[in-house]
Amino acid sequence: MNITDCEQRRKRILEAIVEAYIATASPVGSELIAKKLRSSLSSATIRNIMVELEEAGFLEQPHTSAGRVPTERGYRYYVDSIMDARRLSPEQFQQMERLIQPGDYELDQFLELANSAMAELAQQAAFVIAPTVKHSTVRQIELVPISVRKILCVLVAHEEMFASHVVEIDEPMSRDEAAALVRFLNTELVGLPFNDLLGSLERRLLVENDAFYHLVKRSLGILQHALSTEPHDRFFLEGMSHVVAQPEFSRDPHKAHALLKGFDAHELLLQRIRQDMGHEGVRVRIGHELQVPGLQECSYLTAPFAIGDEIVGAIGVLGPTRMDYPRLHAIVEGMGRCLTAHLTQWDGH
Repeated sequence: MNITDCEQRRKRILEAIVEAYIATASPVGSELIAKKLRSSLSSATIRNIMVELEEAGFLEQPHTSAGRVPTERGYRYYVDSIMDARRLSPEQFQQMERLIQPGDYELDQFLELANSAMAELAQQAAFVIAPTVKHSTVRQIELVPISVRKILCVLVAHEEMFASHVVEIDEPMSRDEAAALVRFLNTELVGLPFNDLLGSLERRLLVENDAFYHLVKRSLGILQHALSTEPHDRFFLEGMSHVVAQPEFSRDPHKAHALLKGFDAHELLLQRIRQDMGHEGVRVRIGHELQVPGLQECSYLTAPFAIGDEIVGAIGVLGPTRMDYPRLHAIVEGMGRCLTAHLTQWDGH
């Protein structure tokens, strides 16, 4: 038997073990794998291959007399090299679209609806990073004087994504001055990323002979105040009870307590998910790859969603490392596409 055949046998057996363990939450023995594969391989041969997989770090044996369970490395290899990354059928995708029809919801309400639907479909925790203007480009900026030294600054990225902030100003501003400043802002800054606005204006201030020097200086002061109070992300987490109810945590109060503390560390989890937002398709993080204390025995799958061609947020599921990766891959990928379709249509593209 050549090396390719041996490698294929190891892959088939690892796949069978991972899928059996996902289904049963119990260590998997060679007899079960022999029945599952229905092949000519004997239990003894399967045991030998299981030992090889254990020595390679893909499996571990919780107890001397027990079967094997996948390690983080085993799950990673399964996801990267074995798993069939499914997509929803056209009919399933249409059902998902109907499930989260936008209706008369505000953007945050709509995203929370989608997140709740995902938690129920996946029977795991679901999360969404809701977009803010900081992740988008300038479509429009409006300034409305409220009083002599207060102005309402409205930052518009998309029809459903805008922010408004009351800014206190050092010098009084008339409505005519506000109108002139608005004309400058919407001529010079539309199309720039909000994250680049301040840097762009600061660079222009260095050019002392800029004809718009006074307008640049006033704009910088107002936008600094407005953007300093605008959050970077909004993070929603739903369905934690689905994860706590899994055998890994329901049987061990200490693990359940650590899990809940990990869920509370939203910012750490958010930092990790943000790193995956710029990538197309579904990203999978397993165990210690999450880099969040308390969630070392968890995995997440996440996919970005966009308005038009612009990625504005991410949605995903989080649960124990023992999760049905192919099925959840299809759900997460489908929900990402679904949100993109709805939000793009909403925004009038």
